[in-house]
Amino acid sequence: MYNVLLVDDEKYAVKGLAAGMDWEALGITAVMEAYDVGQAKELLSEREADIVILDIEMPGQSGLNLAEWLREQHPHAEVIFLTGHANFNYAQQALSMGAFRYLLKPVDHERLAEIILQLLDKIRSEREMQDYRSVYRKYYSLWESQKPLLVERFWQEVIQGRTAFLSGKLDAALRQYDIPLAAEDRLFPVLISIEQWQQDFGARDEEIMEYAIRKAAEELVLDGSPGMVVGERSGSGLILFYRSAAGEAEAAAEGATLEEKCMSFIQSCNEYFHCRLSCYIGGEVGITGLEEAYQRLLEAERANVTRTNSVIIPSAAGKPATRPAPPPPLAEWALLLDNGGRGELTEQLNRYFSRLEKEELSVETLQAVYFGLAHLCLDSAVKKGVSLGEALDGREEAMTLSPVKSLAALRQWCGRLLEQYWTGAAVHGEPHQQSSIIAKIKEFAQQHPQEELGREQLASHVFLNPAYLSRLFRKETGQSLTEYVLEVKIGHARRLLEESNLKVGAVAEAIGYTHFSYFAKLFKKMTGLSPHEYRKKHRRLP
Repeated sequence: MYNVLLVDDEKYAVKGLAAGMDWEALGITAVMEAYDVGQAKELLSEREADIVILDIEMPGQSGLNLAEWLREQHPHAEVIFLTGHANFNYAQQALSMGAFRYLLKPVDHERLAEIILQLLDKIRSEREMQDYRSVYRKYYSLWESQKPLLVERFWQEVIQGRTAFLSGKLDAALRQYDIPLAAEDRLFPVLISIEQWQQDFGARDEEIMEYAIRKAAEELVLDGSPGMVVGERSGSGLILFYRSAAGEAEAAAEGATLEEKCMSFIQSCNEYFHCRLSCYIGGEVGITGLEEAYQRLLEAERANVTRTNSVIIPSAAGKPATRPAPPPPLAEWALLLDNGGRGELTEQLNRYFSRLEKEELSVETLQAVYFGLAHLCLDSAVKKGVSLGEALDGREEAMTLSPVKSLAALRQWCGRLLEQYWTGAAVHGEPHQQSSIIAKIKEFAQQHPQEELGREQLASHVFLNPAYLSRLFRKETGQSLTEYVLEVKIGHARRLLEESNLKVGAVAEAIGYTHFSYFAKLFKKMTGLSPHEYRKKHRRLP
């Protein structure tokens, strides 16, 4: 049986978890409680815990400090983090410390119970494996650590046509890698295409997020079915289902269809991994036909420039003929660039892209806009001494042409390019208009204190790329968008506490916080006083 330790500086949160879960039904025999890191260490010195459920934010030493100590002193203890912040930095640190899950408060007891059952299965499996490895540790450990990489490499060679299927060799390879298939079996390929990151990630962070997306595909798309997510050339993934058409139909009859699972996966990636992506579903195919099927999916991905964030099933009949899209009016754009017609050019671009949204487009149309506008800006920039280095981002972006993967991506890139152009032009004597953008953002935030404003919503209000807006806002104001939005919310709360008779809980709800203790903690952090103390000290009503 198993022991659990609950750690949170909010006593009622600990008591709520202790009393609200059916621990015995989960196989937990003892539930220990601690209200700070020091108390948790004392308990663990007396008794081992199999699972530690802890809050990240605590006064003094944080949950991250305790997790680091656990990794050194109690490496077999599994960790589940709780926090009131949906913050990628927290998630990244939690993952780096080997946390099993990262949950937002308030905790859904049913979801926590599911995670604990999964974790107990993992613990049991690991303990059984430890017993087995005690006999065959040296050779078994070496093979098991390398096998997933070897299996992935096998499938990569298959889909890239680097494997010759001689008589009997395919069956031998499948047996060697413990792949539950025979040479004559058929399966389903699904291509994941990451179209657009909605946050400004560095290269290392993108690798972490791509890995997380592949793991999510295993959980949500494979959904327990035999198969594998294979990394492919663009950092996306190719899912291979080891299942016949009859097996796929049976699985769909019992639950969600493959298309529905892919759509759920896309929505989860939008919410948790800050990206837009599409899934291209291929038809049933034999192993020897995978290379051709994979190329068809890649061609469908390349040809699709209008549908994003979608499940796409390429037609076996091939790509239908389309009428030519209207060419970009480059001559008019050039005149507006040279003559400083910023507002009119922005309007023309918006009208042109709105028109393209109604057309059947090819990638060549997007390339024409991409290269045409880039050439115009570079030509005009050379004349004025304007630097476009940040907007064009060197040779790599020009080689990969990532902005032409979709119409939405190209539209954002054009906005970023022109913003960089006008910024440089302002340095060389043309009107500087960035302050108006910042003013619009500030006005919008001040008018919507009750909303949870993220970078994407703020950026869409001024038609800019979210990552670019973040850099621009910090450069102009010296603070991040998140810091400013929080400052506006707390400022609104202070005025309500000073000038109204609203209860403190209603004040919290008025600025978008339904979790009172979290609001109170933020308020005290910003003002040095609790909401009640602040009202008592600053109240203006008679």
